[in-house]
Amino acid sequence: MPRAVCLTNVAHEGPGLVGELLGEAGYRVEIVEAFRGEALPVDLGEKDVLVVMGGPMGVADIGKPEFPWLAPVVDLLRARLAKDWPNIGVCLGMQLIAHAAGAKVVPMTDGEGRRLREVGWGQIDFVGTDTITRGLPASMEVLHWHGDGCSLPAGASLLASTKVWPVQMFRLGRSFGMQFHPEIDGATACVWAQEDAAFVEAANGSDGVRRLQEASPLAAQRTYALRRRLLLQAIEAVTA
Repeated sequence: MPRAVCLTNVAHEGPGLVGELLGEAGYRVEIVEAFRGEALPVDLGEKDVLVVMGGPMGVADIGKPEFPWLAPVVDLLRARLAKDWPNIGVCLGMQLIAHAAGAKVVPMTDGEGRRLREVGWGQIDFVGTDTITRGLPASMEVLHWHGDGCSLPAGASLLASTKVWPVQMFRLGRSFGMQFHPEIDGATACVWAQEDAAFVEAANGSDGVRRLQEASPLAAQRTYALRRRLLLQAIEAVTA
């Protein structure tokens, strides 16, 4: 049975729906808590999938002693990218794929240098044509939760953008990255809002946590079918 190894970077950001769908697709799903010092996989092959989840740290933290696993994760991604073996990156995971592929990852700022953050349920606009976005509407509501953005890696296809940042989803051979979080449900979004309250408030004001927690259950419910389809098609694309 092929494996899907999901690397996590913080306790409350697990694979969620991504893991469920990989299991349904016939993969043995394994969670490696990289942030706890669990060993990264050394025996993943061409038929296996590496999934790198999100977290509050960033590419700028690579090499810092408090995040010793980030550099080895980038090395692992770089080796798999060179062989065009399947990888999926979510938020930080996408940024690490982009970095491993030679693209820039930077704090998002506006034209005057002020920090930008995308946090909460909002729109993405699909770009171009790809089997990953087949049958989806031109725009889709997703959960955003990031303050860094990446440029498009050389050779990658841009699949989605927002008005805040142009690169929200890309495909690079058999690797796929998404800046947003289609994998989590409403209850998890509420937990995240509490766990990451300072970041939410920096993005959305002092009542940002309350508003996000109020909105998340219904938002997750009404977007479920489209989020599931997007993830299914992404899994099919990278594992074909």
